[in-house]
This record gives sequence, C-alpha cells and structure tokens, in this order.
Amino acid sequence: MQEGKVFMDFTFDEYAAIIDSLKRSGYKITDYQCSQYAAGKRAILRHDVDLSLEKAAIFSDFERQLDVSSTYFILLTSDFYNFLCRDSLESIKRILDNGHEIGLHFDETQYNFAFDTNRNEAMCSAIQKEAMLMEEIIGSDYKVRSVSMHIPSKATLESNLEIPGIVNSYSKEFFMNWKYVSDSEMRWREDVFDIINSGKYADLHILTHPFWYSESNETKQYKVYNFLKARKVAAFNDMKIITPGIETETDLESI
Repeated sequence: MQEGKVFMDFTFDEYAAIIDSLKRSGYKITDYQCSQYAAGKRAILRHDVDLSLEKAAIFSDFERQLDVSSTYFILLTSDFYNFLCRDSLESIKRILDNGHEIGLHFDETQYNFAFDTNRNEAMCSAIQKEAMLMEEIIGSDYKVRSVSMHIPSKATLESNLEIPGIVNSYSKEFFMNWKYVSDSEMRWREDVFDIINSGKYADLHILTHPFWYSESNETKQYKVYNFLKARKVAAFNDMKIITPGIETETDLESI
C-alpha cells in the first residue's frame, strides 16, 4: 500500500496482509448467516467471480493456506465460463473442498425485468430458479444460501430484495449497516487497511475479485492481455477438435 493513496498491489501477499490486519484487529471471519459469531467484530469475505473460475480456484487454495473461508459468487449466465463444463465443475469442487461457500452471482441484464409489472417479484423468482439449477448441478444436496448482484442497477440496489431462503448480499443489512468496501475494476475506493485498523466498524463486508490477484505485481493491462491471449489459444484448440486440420490453414498469431 502506498502511503497517502488508495492503492494496492494486487498480489497474494497483499491479500494476506489484509487477512493479517483483520485477525490482529480482532475480527472474526463469518458468512452471510453470521451463524458463527452473533456479536463482536465480524468480517465477511466475498468474492465475485466475473471472468475466471480457474483463477477463483487458485485463490481459494491460497485462502485455505491463510486458514480463512469465504463466499465465492459464481455466474450461471457468463460469457467467459460455462458452469456446466468439466473444468468449471472441477474448479467449483476445488473451491468447496477448500472449505469455502458457493453463492449465486446474478446478472439482471439477462432478463427483461423492466417489462414486468412487479419487477421485484419477477427478479426474486429468477434468482430462486437459478439457485435451484446451481444446486442441482453441484449436487450432494448442496444449498445456495446467498446471492450477489452482478453490476446491479440503481433500482436493484434500492429495492432491498428479500428472497425466501437466500440472503441478498446487497440488502440494507449487509450493504448499508455493515461497512462495505470493494476492489471493483482493480481499484479500492477506500483504504481497506485504514478501515480495518480504524476501530470504527464492528462489521466489515469486504468484496474482492480473484481475477486481479497474482503472485507478482502486474498491471491491469498485463492481466487482461494474458487472459485474452489464453482464451484465444483455448478457443483455437477447441476448434482443432471440431475441425481437424485447421492448424495447417490458420495462423493463430494473425488472429
């Protein structure tokens, strides 16, 4: 962390420093049910998985080493990963085996709620359906207990949705009553270390995105470039399976 700036090296070591600060400041890591600790200083660790389940699984390995558990919110409607494919299911199992929770990351833009006369009811119904589908895919009687909204609209943030059996991480309770801090777009809006160490807040709600973290310090441009390059190579390899001989007709580097 650079003094005087809301800046952070998005490395595993820096994330470990956040966890260390939480523990030193007396915070107990809990979940959205807050079942472990009813009082005292509490912190929820939340991860939105927007781009890569593989990186989320790697991050979950690291958190296990730190002896903390988090909630990983995963999209069913992602253009970047397929919840049903084998690699995704292996990553999900890895996250669960590391002692973490899987929640639903819900993307309202996949629906036309603006045309529903009862928008909130329609959204709650869609969330419940996606949660049930996620539970069926994961199996082993797994229960989805929480949801986070993917790039929520102003209307959604203000609606304080109440979904039967599922905790809304953007409810007034966790978005307003708890101190919320996020690293969205690889940028902290506030100094997370100052917030932890200030002693002002009994309850912290900390959102991080595993995609941005790595062993060494890297720029956003570098991370995005390598991610897109890997996706191109993966798509090309899949094409070779479907269309044998394509590698002799296509120059991958020219794409």
